[in-house]
Amino acid sequence: MSSDTYRPVDVLADETTSLLDNGFNTDDNVDHSTIPNDENSQPQSARKSSMSSFKKEDEDVSIWTIGCILSTSFAYGCIMTTLFLVTLPVECQRIEDENPNVPKSVALGCFVAIAGVTQLVSPLIGMLSDTYRPPLQFQLGQRLPYLALGSICSVCGLFGEYIYSYEKLWLRYGFFFFWHMIGLNMTYAMMIALIPDQVPHSQTGVANGILALELVTGSLTGFGLFHFYFGGHVQDMYGLYICIVVISTIMTSMYAHDGDAGRMELIYSRRQSIHEFTRRQRTRQVILGPFALAKTMLWDPIRVLDRKTIVAAYTIDTQSQHDFFVVTVSRLCYYCGSSVQTFFLYFLHDIIRVSDNTESAVALLAVVSQISGALFCYPVGFVSDRFCDGRRKPFVYTACVLLGSVTFSMIFARTMNQMSILCFILGAANGSYLTMETSLAIDTLPEEYDDGPSGGHAQLLGVWGVAAFLGSALGPMVGGPLLYVVGSYGPLQENQDYSIYGYAVVLSLSTAYFLMSAISLKWVRKLGV
Repeated sequence: MSSDTYRPVDVLADETTSLLDNGFNTDDNVDHSTIPNDENSQPQSARKSSMSSFKKEDEDVSIWTIGCILSTSFAYGCIMTTLFLVTLPVECQRIEDENPNVPKSVALGCFVAIAGVTQLVSPLIGMLSDTYRPPLQFQLGQRLPYLALGSICSVCGLFGEYIYSYEKLWLRYGFFFFWHMIGLNMTYAMMIALIPDQVPHSQTGVANGILALELVTGSLTGFGLFHFYFGGHVQDMYGLYICIVVISTIMTSMYAHDGDAGRMELIYSRRQSIHEFTRRQRTRQVILGPFALAKTMLWDPIRVLDRKTIVAAYTIDTQSQHDFFVVTVSRLCYYCGSSVQTFFLYFLHDIIRVSDNTESAVALLAVVSQISGALFCYPVGFVSDRFCDGRRKPFVYTACVLLGSVTFSMIFARTMNQMSILCFILGAANGSYLTMETSLAIDTLPEEYDDGPSGGHAQLLGVWGVAAFLGSALGPMVGGPLLYVVGSYGPLQENQDYSIYGYAVVLSLSTAYFLMSAISLKWVRKLGV
C-alpha cells in the first residue's frame, strides 16, 4: 500500500478542523497548527505505538462499568436469538400463507442469507474506526460515533420492519431488515473493540465472561418476554428490540465515552485548544455539526477507498498477526462444529421420537443450555484472570474436549432426559469456550499497529467475527448433504425421515470440528496464554 492511500485518512483531523473553521467555527484565535499530523509530526515507530498505550493497566475497572460498556451484547443476544428462532419463522409463515408459491423455508433462508452478508460490514467499519480522527469540538473517540450510527440504523430498520410487517409489504420489510442487520453488526463490532481499548489485560477474562453472560441473559429475556408477557404476539417484539437497542446504546455511551474520547485527546494533545463558543457558534455547531461529523465518519474515508484498501480490510497478515490468525481459524472450526444444532429439530423427531410440538422441545433444550452457559461463563473468566495468570488455552482445550464428547454421546441418546443432561453439559462447555476464546482473541491482538487499513484492533476483530458466520454456513452446507445421503440408508420407522446412520456421521463430524478447534491452538506462539 502506498502512502497516498493512507494520507486522506491519516490527516482527517486537519481537514475536519479546516471544515469547522470555514463553516462552523469562526473563532480565528484558535491555533489549529498544534494538531499533530500523523505523517509529518510523528515517526513511524511513534505512530505504531500511539494507539496501543492508552489503557491504564494499573487501574481495575469496576464490574458494573464493564457490564455497562458491554451492554450492547445484551441487546445483540436478545435480538439475534429470538429473531431467528421466533420472530422470523412466524413472519415467514405469514409470507407462505399469503404467497403459497413462496415456501416458508425459502423465505427464512433468504433472511438468513441477508443476515450473513451484512456481517461482512464488520471488518470495513472496523477499519474506518481504527483510522478515524473525530473533530476536536465534538470531544469524541473512535468507537462510539460508529456505535451510535449502528444503533440509528438498527432502530430505523426495526421501525420499518414493524410498519411493513403490519402492512404485509414483504419486499420493503426485507429492505429494512437489511439495514437493521447492518446496524446491529456495526454496534456489536464497536462494542467488542471497546474491550481491548478500555479494559485492562488483567480483567480480559472477567470482561469476556460478562460479555457471554449478557448474551445469554439477553436471549433468555427475549424468550421469556415473548412467551409469558407478550403472549406470543410477534408485533410486540419489534418494540422490545427498539427499546433494548436504545437503552443499551445510552448505557454504553455513558460509561465508555470518557475512555474513548480520552484516547483522542492523547493523540491530539489538544485539550487546551478546545475553547468556549459564543451562543451563535454553539447553535451553529448543534445544527450543522452532525453533518460535519457524518462527513468525517463516512464520506471522507469512503471516497478515497480503492480496491487494495478494501481487500486489506478483510485480510489478516499471517506473519505479523500469526497468533491472531490461528485463533481465527480455531473459531472457524468451532462454529462448524456448533452448527450441528441446526439439525436438532430433525434429530428429536427422528431419533428421540418427539412427535408432538417438536419446536417446544428444541426451545426447552435451548433454555437448558443457555442457563448452564450463564452459570459457567463468568466464573471461568474470573478463575482464568485471578488464579491462572491469564492463561486461556487450557480452558479452551477442556471445553473443546467436552463439546466433542457430548456431541458424540448424542448418537446414543434416546430420551429427552438424556438429551437434557447432555445439553446442560454442552451449555457449560459452550459458555466456557466463548469466554476463553474471545479472551484469547483479544490477548493475541497486536500491541502495535499502523494507521493503515489492516492490522487495527477493530478491523481484526471484524474479520474474526466473519469467521463465525463462515463456520455457521459451512457446517450445514457439508452436514446437510451428508445427512440426506447417509440417512437414507438403514432402518427407518414410521414418520422417520433420516436413519441414525446419517445423524451418527453428522455428529461425528461435529466432534472432529471441535477437536480441530482445540488442536489448531497448538500453533499459537505467544507464551502464557
